Amino acid sequence: MPRDMIDDMQVTVLPALEQTILGVVLIDENNTVTFFNRAAERLWHCVRQDVIGRNVNVLVPRNIRSTHDDLIRHNRETGINKIVGTSREVLVERLDGTSFWANLSLSRIAVDGKIGYMALIRDISQEVDDREKIRLLSLVVRETDRGVAILDPEFRIIYVNRAFSDMFGFGPERVTGHGLSVILAGDTTDIGILNKLHEGARNARGFTLEIRARHASGRDIWVSAAMNPVFSESGEVENIVVVLTDITEQHFLDSLQRDTLEAISSDLSLHEVMDFICRRIEHYIPDVMPAIYLVEKDEHLKCKGRASLPLSLVKLYDTLPIGDGAACSGIAAATGNVTECPDIAHDPRWQHLREQTLHNGIKAARATPIILRNNRIAGVFTCYSRTDALPDAACQKAVATSLHLCTLAIERHEAKEHINRLSDFDLLTSLPKRRWLRQNMARMLRRHVRGNLMLLTVGVDNFKHINDVFGHTAGDELIAYIAGQLREVLTIDDTLVRSGGDQFTIVTNGEQQHASSLSATILRVLSTPTHIGAVPVSLSASLGVAVHPENGEDGDTLLKNAETAMFQAKANGGGHCCFFSPRMNQQASDRLILAAALRDAITHDRLRLFYQPQVHARSGQLYGVEALSRWIDPSLGFVSPARFITVAEETGQIEAIGKWSLRAACMQMAQWMRDGVDVPVVSVNLSPLHFRDETLPEFVDKLLNETGIPPQRLTIEITESTMIDNYERTIRVAQKLREMGVGMSMDDFGTGFSSLSNLAGLPVNEVKIDRSFMTGLESIEKVRAVVMAVVRIGQSLGMTVVAEGVEHEEQRRLLADMDCDVLQGYMFSKPLPAEELAAWFSAYQPDGLVTGKGKGAEASPHRNG
Repeated sequence: MPRDMIDDMQVTVLPALEQTILGVVLIDENNTVTFFNRAAERLWHCVRQDVIGRNVNVLVPRNIRSTHDDLIRHNRETGINKIVGTSREVLVERLDGTSFWANLSLSRIAVDGKIGYMALIRDISQEVDDREKIRLLSLVVRETDRGVAILDPEFRIIYVNRAFSDMFGFGPERVTGHGLSVILAGDTTDIGILNKLHEGARNARGFTLEIRARHASGRDIWVSAAMNPVFSESGEVENIVVVLTDITEQHFLDSLQRDTLEAISSDLSLHEVMDFICRRIEHYIPDVMPAIYLVEKDEHLKCKGRASLPLSLVKLYDTLPIGDGAACSGIAAATGNVTECPDIAHDPRWQHLREQTLHNGIKAARATPIILRNNRIAGVFTCYSRTDALPDAACQKAVATSLHLCTLAIERHEAKEHINRLSDFDLLTSLPKRRWLRQNMARMLRRHVRGNLMLLTVGVDNFKHINDVFGHTAGDELIAYIAGQLREVLTIDDTLVRSGGDQFTIVTNGEQQHASSLSATILRVLSTPTHIGAVPVSLSASLGVAVHPENGEDGDTLLKNAETAMFQAKANGGGHCCFFSPRMNQQASDRLILAAALRDAITHDRLRLFYQPQVHARSGQLYGVEALSRWIDPSLGFVSPARFITVAEETGQIEAIGKWSLRAACMQMAQWMRDGVDVPVVSVNLSPLHFRDETLPEFVDKLLNETGIPPQRLTIEITESTMIDNYERTIRVAQKLREMGVGMSMDDFGTGFSSLSNLAGLPVNEVKIDRSFMTGLESIEKVRAVVMAVVRIGQSLGMTVVAEGVEHEEQRRLLADMDCDVLQGYMFSKPLPAEELAAWFSAYQPDGLVTGKGKGAEASPHRNG
């Protein structure tokens, strides 16, 4: 570089370069460092004397020193070099071996044919470090399995990570700009949840809340939402970071354990508890069909709990002994080890079971033994898989959680049975004793029944003479035989007690005609000759009947009066029945007159249907109507349904009334549809007798086709006695109706827990809480607890819960706070003729209910869903 030029630079340029905060390095045409300013000294941790006059390679990283001179020479000769005239990030190596990141700008300086270079260097180590931290943080947010959402101060979503999209099925484009309500379940609890989220998000410490959310597919999921606000320097919320963890599985396991323990402590039967567990697991994991088997005394497995496992398979599996013949369940029961069958189609152990099993969609199975604390194998928990794979890890966790629940239920059941046998049950007949009857009569009297509760006391005529002639052993055999004969003629609603040495008492309900018919049946059955040893013996019995409340308000009085009537029958020669009240002879005559008038009313179409509205508990919107039969006779006047329905059941006319009711209700629904009256669904009560007729689904299907109404607009109500009466036949008929799309409702539920297991096994989508529970709902804590239990159990099984007999606002509020779905009662309307119902519906203004859980406009449960 010419001397005069250097002098000019020293005078004008170099002082300026010396003052700049950028490191400046100049090299001449020989690659020698000619200038190194103070900023450069600070960057390289050296003084300029260490580098000025030396080749620039001393400042170049070691890995490129060998080629650096060639690169500069190439640039001088060709003017081509990608780094010159650009700015780039480079890792600079200091003389002491340390390094730093720098932004390097290289300029080419040509003077008098000589080419030098000027490098401007800025330390960007902190920027690179910050950028790397941000990159790693972004990587964590992007790759974590926790859902992350970032909200703006208005609680709108501005960012979601991939795990969020995987968790909820919503892509960023679907949720960005929306509030968190986009992922919530869409029910009345959402307002309360959002309020808690908004309030908690402003808490400087952050907070965590469990919420029920909705996946894009429509299924519910439970998530734990941890919310942490980000504040500006002025203390204002700039953003809210929400970290979401899917806790659906743990929430299910916790609720399964909590609700099952509640069911066990509520004195539900063992069958009911086992069914409940299976239904909950299958509802959570639809690909499996759980079943619980217990080991019977004859070394067979007996199914004590199931969900949708077909009855045909239950019958097949129950016949198999423990061992290889019962496939995986029998092997698990025999060995005490978990047994798997991953491929039933080719597993030789399923040879005799394969065809029916595969036909019902079962492809694999896993059986886990239920082992009690005394190491006894009490049963097996088997999960049948509808897929080609064994039940997955989620199913295994559910089974593991359920095993100790099953153990508790079994041990509690066995302990109660043992205590009952010792104190309250007769060892000879296994029947309850008189003491048990006296202890339980108050409960039986409180229970809602059709007609009247009645006691029938049966005394064997001349039993002392038989005992004297044949001995006490023969007498015991005869008592056991009589107990067996009585069991055969009673229904599951009846209670049989050994109330004395040769005396039995039956608790039943109905009208006098029922007592007369049952007594006649018992007398006929016991009159059939039997044998004591090789000696034929003819028996006879005397029966006494007492009816509540006419013959006594309490159990002791009723029992005394029934025995008094029985002794009167004996005094009159035995072999017949005597009612305690002579007035009942007149009542029997009246019943015959009523039965004849009813037959005439059915023949001449004098019955009518009235309709009572049912409304959603919170919104007040119409849910449907229940069709109720009414009879106004020209001579008898208004006849209450309680009277004529009972007579119809006893005289066999109930089937005609039921089919008439179905036809009339369907025709009325068709008329409403044509008139534009928006009644969502009509429900019709049917008697247990209808479900003995397996052609009922064909009749309903033909009726729907004739009237043109969709099957979803019809619900058939059945009572607890209906489902207990010939359970398997009821299952078949009800299942066919549900497959058609017709709804099934369990009426008068809650009057006893005896049928919960059958409720779980039936294809029922609605359960109705009996009106008797409305009395005392506001004031009696135990009544509220029972109603709450029915609501929770019904809804946990995926059913809509309807409360009957609601008469005032306080009852409505209590039921709404319990999350009861639908209400029916005089608070909204009495039963109305069809023409008046249309006018009521036109004038009706739904009144939404405001409670702590939100206001009306809930998601409406669909009756036939």
